[in-house]
Amino acid sequence: MNIKSLTIYCSASQKLDKKFNKLAKETAVIISNYRIKVIYGGGNVGLMGIIAKTLANLKSEVIGIIPEFLIKKEKVSFNISQLKVVPSMRKRKEYLFKLGDAFLILPGGTGTLEEVIEVLSWKVLKLHNKPIIFLNYKNYWSPLLKQFQMMIENKFGNKNLQNHFQVIKNPKQLNKILKSWTK
Repeated sequence: MNIKSLTIYCSASQKLDKKFNKLAKETAVIISNYRIKVIYGGGNVGLMGIIAKTLANLKSEVIGIIPEFLIKKEKVSFNISQLKVVPSMRKRKEYLFKLGDAFLILPGGTGTLEEVIEVLSWKVLKLHNKPIIFLNYKNYWSPLLKQFQMMIENKFGNKNLQNHFQVIKNPKQLNKILKSWTK
């Protein structure tokens, strides 16, 4: 598989425990070792900001997509390779989807959850076949993964739902995946 770009979905919150900031930085450092362009939400705050700043400092290509109304709140990053300002969240999500060859999901809030559910639903519906990876750091995504299992058990979801994504527990496990993508 030849993956050239990775869309990262994650939090923009500034109030997170420092362990999540460390996670974002470690993830960005690992990604910087590969020739993979990163697509993200364009903000300069929270995990998004840490990912963008770290990758930019390490000379990786980073493309941010931000809706106009979030420019002040998410304090856009001008140190990244490219910043695309769009008129709405819908357009942001559209570009995040189109520009990424794969998706990496770090801990996040309702926006991250919405993005994850959308790309996963589309994969189940066979609208794309892009890899989806949950970085289930400290079991952050375990309740959602358990809900997916509950959906399957109660016949609300495809019995093969778990085959549509991969789950890793730490950024180091990302190395093996990135190596296979960039062969």
